[in-house]
Amino acid sequence: MTTFYSWRRSIAFFLLLSVFAAGCSKDPDSILPEPDPEPGLEDIPLLDIADDAFLIVSKDNPDGPNGAEGSAKLVDGDTTTKFLVKDFKFVNVDFRFDSAKLVASYQFTTGNDFDGRDPLDWKFYGSKDGQAWTELDSRVGMQFRKRRTNYRFYFKNDQLYTHYRWSVSKVYGADMFQASELRLFQMPPSLQKSLPVSRVDSTTQGDLKLIFVNHSNKEDLAYEANLKNVFFTTYPQLLEEYNPDALKRVYFIVDPTYDGVAYSFGDVIVYSFDYMERSPRDGDVVVHETMHKIQAGYQGNVPGWLTEGMADYARYRFGIDDPDPWSLPDYSPSHEYNGSYGITARYLLWIENHKHEDFVKELNDALLDGVDYRDFWIQSLGSSIDDVWAEYEQNPDI
Repeated sequence: MTTFYSWRRSIAFFLLLSVFAAGCSKDPDSILPEPDPEPGLEDIPLLDIADDAFLIVSKDNPDGPNGAEGSAKLVDGDTTTKFLVKDFKFVNVDFRFDSAKLVASYQFTTGNDFDGRDPLDWKFYGSKDGQAWTELDSRVGMQFRKRRTNYRFYFKNDQLYTHYRWSVSKVYGADMFQASELRLFQMPPSLQKSLPVSRVDSTTQGDLKLIFVNHSNKEDLAYEANLKNVFFTTYPQLLEEYNPDALKRVYFIVDPTYDGVAYSFGDVIVYSFDYMERSPRDGDVVVHETMHKIQAGYQGNVPGWLTEGMADYARYRFGIDDPDPWSLPDYSPSHEYNGSYGITARYLLWIENHKHEDFVKELNDALLDGVDYRDFWIQSLGSSIDDVWAEYEQNPDI
C-alpha cells in the first residue's frame, strides 16, 4: 500500500510539472487567451429605463399615487393622463434603481391643459446613495407651447448613479404643477450632447432682479443690453408711480418659438426672437410689458382693452427710445375707446391733456382698489366713458 501510494504521488507530481512547464512556455500558440474586458461605458445601450426604477415624489396628489392624477401617472406611458400637485412650492421626483445607470437624457411631456402649471425652473441630479446629490443639468425660464407634447433634454454625464432626481423649483404661473410623463434614457458617452442650448444671465440692481434667458441658437443678441437698460431705467419709475408692491423679480425670455411680439404672464415676459431680430431698436416694448406687472394687482373685472391701452400710455410717457420707432396712432373716425393699445392710450392722453392731468394714475389706483372703471369715469370726470369719448371725437388733437 505504501509503494502504491508513492507511485501515484510521483505520477501526479510529474503531471503537475508538465502543466507548469506548458504554462511557462514562450511558444505563442501555447499562451492561454486573455479574459474578455469588463464592459465599458460605450457598451451601455440607449434605452428608456424609467420603468425599471422605483418612483418617489416629495409631494403627491391629494388622492395618492394611484389616484386619477397621482404620481403613478407620471410613468404609466400614457400621455392622456397626468400627475398633478396642488399648492405647489417645489417638487422632487426621484428614480431609484437596483443597479447603477448612465442617464444622460430625460423627456418631459406637457399636461393636457393650463400651461401656467408647466415647470419653469428645475435641476436634474444624480446620486450614488440617495444622500449626496450631483447636479447634472439645470434649466431656467422654460415654456412649452403645446399640450401633451414631448420635450427632450440632453446633458453630458460619465458617472453611473443609482438615484436620479428631477427637482422643479418654479412653475410658469400658477399654484399647481402638472406633468403627463417623465422618461429617463441611458446614453453612452459617444451619443451624449447638451441640448437644447439656453443662456441665462441674472442682473440685480437694488431690490430688482432681472433674469435674462436666451433660448435661441444665437449667442450674442444685439438688443440684449438695450432691453436690460430700459428695464432698470423705467421699471423703478413705474413702480414708484403706480404700484410699489408689484413684482421685483422678473424673467425676460427670448423665444424663437413665439411668433408674436411680446407678452407678459406671471413674472415672465417673453420676447419673440424673430421680432427682436427685425426690430432691435424697439427697447420700449419693455415699458409696455412691465406695465402689465404693475397691473397684476388689479381687482374685479378689468377689460383687456383697458389694460393694453394703459400699457401703451405708459410706453408713451416713460419710454426712452431715441429715436423711437413706435408712435401713437392718429385719430380716425372708425376708432372706439375700447380699440385697445394705441387707440385707447391716445384717448387716455387726451383726457390728461384736456380734463384731468392725473387721470391715469388715479384710474390705476382705483383699479387696484377694485373700483369699476365705468364708475371711475363718472366719479373723476362727471361724465360716462361714452360721453367723454364723444367730446374727444369732436376735438381729438392731443
